[in-house]
Amino acid sequence: MNDLSFLLYRSETEMRPNSEAAGELLDSARRVNAEQALSGFLHHEDGFFFQWLEGPAAALDMVAGRMERDPRHHSLTYLWRGTQNDRQFGDWRMGYSTAAGSSILKWLAEHPVAQRERRAYAASVLAFLQERNVATEDQEAR
Repeated sequence: MNDLSFLLYRSETEMRPNSEAAGELLDSARRVNAEQALSGFLHHEDGFFFQWLEGPAAALDMVAGRMERDPRHHSLTYLWRGTQNDRQFGDWRMGYSTAAGSSILKWLAEHPVAQRERRAYAASVLAFLQERNVATEDQEAR
């Protein structure tokens, strides 16, 4: 059994990107993720969170339960859950991007996939997050 699991979700939020509250959420997530051996990437834009998390299944279930009860998340929808052999975001306790770097809404419009085609839509969101991850790593390296 592969204990490296992942989840991808979308939720709505009243929190503004790059606000003090968003910074506190990110700092807290990074601490918990380090303690639980989780990695991932969060994109925050126009009232939405899109996040990929990966790591031990029990830790993911714990964090998912917290998010489901967290009033900062509304209409939380799991786009994809499963197991994998390798991490997608291995070095990030929590990568972060906003529309200031690149808009997921614009990206999805340019790479159209029907939301009802859940696996294809989720794969498209993951591709965007991976693209942002590379861009963010390049900026960090400078």
